[in-house]
Amino acid sequence: MNKHEEKARELKNSGKNCSDSLYTSFASDTTLSGEYPQPRSIDGKCGALITALRILDETGHSDKKEEFEKKFIEKFGYATCKELMSHERRCTDYVGECARMLDEILAE
Repeated sequence: MNKHEEKARELKNSGKNCSDSLYTSFASDTTLSGEYPQPRSIDGKCGALITALRILDETGHSDKKEEFEKKFIEKFGYATCKELMSHERRCTDYVGECARMLDEILAE
């Protein structure tokens, strides 16, 4: 587990929402705006996924957004919170996996 994944999971487990957990875990190491994203609506896309796409935008990797979302859906089967939460995984898993996937892309 890398440091961003570990931090994102720790923040989520401490009670922060998915978006804030992921964004905060990258904020000190990247050139993010510092304006925390709003959580998604319950029928909307996963907050961790939305935030990962925003981080890609803010770090100059907009060209990787489609690839990222495709990999997320391949791994978990869905992109919406409602569908993801109907399975046995916890939000912490989605937040952690988004952090891990982001680290791979940002390291390229």
